[in-house]
Amino acid sequence: MADVRLLLSAQAYDNDEPDTNNSRLLFSLLPGPYSHNFSIDSNTGLLRNQGPLDREAIDPTLQGRIVLTVRVSDCGVPSLSTDVNVTINVEDINDNVPVFSQSSYQFFVKERESGVLVGVVEAWDADQTEVNNRISFGLSGSGASNFMIRGSVLGPGRAEGQIWLPSDGSVDYETQALFLLTVTAENLDPQGHEATAGVNVTVVDVNDEPPTLDEGSLRGISVAENGSQHGQVAEVVARDVDTEAQLEIQLVNVICTKAGVDVGGLCHDWFSVEANGSVYINQSEAIDYEACDLVTLVVRAYDRTTDPRFQAYSNNGSLLITIEDVNDNAPYFLLDNQTFVIIPELVIPNQQVASVRARDNDSGNNGAIEFSILQVNFISKDGATIPFQGFFRIVTSVEATVFTGSIELVTNLDSTLQGTYQVTVQAQDKPSVGPAQEAQVTLNLFTVDQSYRVRLQFSTPKEEVGANVEEIKAALAQATRTTVYVVNIQDVESTARARAQSYLDAYFVFSNGSALTLSELSLMIRKDQDALTQLLRLGLVVLGSQESQEEDQGKLFISVIIGLGVALLLVLAIMIMALVCMRKSYHRKLRAMKAAKEARKTAAGVLPSGSAIPGTNMYNTERANPMLNLPTKDLGLEYLTSSSDLDYVSLNSLDDNSVDLDGNNQKIKKEPQHNPPEKDPEPLSVVLSGRQVDTSGEQQGMSFTNPGLDTTDL
Repeated sequence: MADVRLLLSAQAYDNDEPDTNNSRLLFSLLPGPYSHNFSIDSNTGLLRNQGPLDREAIDPTLQGRIVLTVRVSDCGVPSLSTDVNVTINVEDINDNVPVFSQSSYQFFVKERESGVLVGVVEAWDADQTEVNNRISFGLSGSGASNFMIRGSVLGPGRAEGQIWLPSDGSVDYETQALFLLTVTAENLDPQGHEATAGVNVTVVDVNDEPPTLDEGSLRGISVAENGSQHGQVAEVVARDVDTEAQLEIQLVNVICTKAGVDVGGLCHDWFSVEANGSVYINQSEAIDYEACDLVTLVVRAYDRTTDPRFQAYSNNGSLLITIEDVNDNAPYFLLDNQTFVIIPELVIPNQQVASVRARDNDSGNNGAIEFSILQVNFISKDGATIPFQGFFRIVTSVEATVFTGSIELVTNLDSTLQGTYQVTVQAQDKPSVGPAQEAQVTLNLFTVDQSYRVRLQFSTPKEEVGANVEEIKAALAQATRTTVYVVNIQDVESTARARAQSYLDAYFVFSNGSALTLSELSLMIRKDQDALTQLLRLGLVVLGSQESQEEDQGKLFISVIIGLGVALLLVLAIMIMALVCMRKSYHRKLRAMKAAKEARKTAAGVLPSGSAIPGTNMYNTERANPMLNLPTKDLGLEYLTSSSDLDYVSLNSLDDNSVDLDGNNQKIKKEPQHNPPEKDPEPLSVVLSGRQVDTSGEQQGMSFTNPGLDTTDL
């Protein structure tokens, strides 16, 4: 603030006649932003301020400068005036005390920490010059020596003080939990004006002791399987000696064992542990004694407020949960294969045709299984269902914990029936108490029709084929990926023993009941060279029956006859075309000879009437040659029968026509015979030919031949 009574005395003069209205001057102050703070004497021009001037009330951008406009005018008519700007600099004085942004501050700091920022205070000074608005901070109070404050400038007249813990010092919650401090803000005012604010620093307790688990809460419990119990079954308790501890129980691991053997993670979802330590059954129906009889919950306590520098977890503890057995399991089938094949001509009574396997996870009598056949239906190929009773029986046996039911044939099956036997088998346990549990499965027993029976002929006797039957079956199974069922092995009749000495009848059946035809079998054998080589080594020579081979020979003979007939027709057609061409050539030669005869007559002087051609001895008549010095003798007509262009040349032209009968005769030549190219010698390989399904549905025989071998050796 500034109080100035006389700032400026304005002086002016007028050159008009003194002491007249024209030279009499009057002063006035024109309106402006700060003109209301000043007054001017109209006669003397004395400028005064109306009151104290405040530097802080002036726009800071003006930097304390006030510009006033003073006007001086005379009293003449008309009145003349002049304006002048008057600049007044208002100097800044340190008349403002720093002010804190808050009257008090609340800060928190953790014990045992050092070199950390505790809190920040802020203050400002209204003075506009840097020398007057610079602020410095101080800290006092009980325990102030544990802290230090650092000031920094935020902007013109604004500063902050940061309260820190020194890097070599710390506070202890147990020694002093609260510090009441006073922070001061002052500047260079000689009068010592300063501002103060209260600072409360609360020391936060640090948990430096880990929590512990109550051993009494970890006593083992028992839980029945299969939904027998629900809800909470146990509670884990933890303690912490530190104040303000926030404890929670955590599940670290779940161990599943059956008879002392780790069974993996199948029981991980059976139980859950809440943060408050409550243990709940999570999936009651999933608890299974047969899968796991002991569940071990590994737990620990955690203090959420523990200082990161210290251990926040307790030691691990184990809660043992014993699973009580309940007879709740039904038998279940081990579905290794539900599809079986029956070949009626091979199976006999009391022979096993299929089997089932089942288990029951219950122990003792609860896990014993008895099999029975509930129903047998025959599904024919046309879709009809025929119930059968008494054709099959099942025998139960056990090995370890697996029960096997062997399905045996009671009586012979009708080989004329084509379809599938559907056998429904039941497995039932025998509990000591309570109702029995049971399970059912339906087996498909496919019957293979005799049309899929394939005959393989061998160059070796049946005794040798029988001795090698396992090798033969292995090679056939390798090539076809089927199961080979051998029906019988017999010698070939002497009357039909051309290449083979014995034969083997067999079926080639897939696991789904479908079987291979002869053509499909042949294709598969040819694709597998290893299997084919093995079969040839074992003496295989023919696929199919002897009758089919004789039928193949008859068809081959018919084919040869037809081929010869077609060739004869082609020869006849060629001969007819040759005769026609020769006849046409003969007629052309006759016409040429006639033309030559008339040409000779003309040359001998027998000239037809008509005008002569100037400069020549020829006449302009038909058939005359107009060329000079043309010889008049031996007008031979040369006729080329092989050129098609000569058909369009005039036969009457006498240019150079001559008839060479001998030459023409030589041009009529026979066509050269084209001998077929010699075939390259065939490599040592097996050619499979025969049995292909024709339109009549009959099958032809297929034989294996080796061009590099003597067939008599086979």
